[in-house]
This record gives sequence, structure tokens and C-alpha cells, in this order.
Amino acid sequence: MRPTDFEFDEPMTFDVVAEIIGARRSLVARLAEQGLIETQTSETGELLLRGNVIVRLRRMQRLRRDLGVNFAGAAIILDLVERIQQINSELVEMHRRSNE
Repeated sequence: MRPTDFEFDEPMTFDVVAEIIGARRSLVARLAEQGLIETQTSETGELLLRGNVIVRLRRMQRLRRDLGVNFAGAAIILDLVERIQQINSELVEMHRRSNE
């Protein structure tokens, strides 16, 4: 069963995420163990993943495929890009405030 886009906010099992991104469950579990993707714990103690992890994993797969970057390197690249975007947003907001 593949969730639709509106269901991506719901926590998903490693199996479901692996199916969506076309990877093995063991890869998803290994990336979670290494802290490269965020997990959350269900009430029953099962590790789950939020839907936003799917986008991150797909980007990591592209970096690996297109640039030969390993998953740890891809995670660092994505974290840095996110941080740059955050800083740019802060700069735009500061500039907007200074022009008021």
C-alpha cells in the first residue's frame, strides 16, 4: 500500500518508506541507526519515520547516484543547503525590516 501525498504527515514504518523510495528496508534502518534520518517512537516502542523523510531520502539517493556521494556526505550536504536557505530567509527578513 502506497500512501498518497496527504498521508505523508503520518508516521510510517521502515517497510513503507523503503517501498516508496524503491530501496531495501535494511538501508532505511541503517540510515536511521546512523542518525542520518530522524525517527520517532510509537506508543508500542516501534521506530517510525515521518513523511518528510521521503523527500530527504530521495535527495540523498540522487546525490549518491548523480555525484557519487555516500549517504553520510549526502546528509551533510542536505543539512548545509537547509541551513543556507534558513540564513537567506533571515537575511531577507532583516533587509525587509530595515527598509520599513
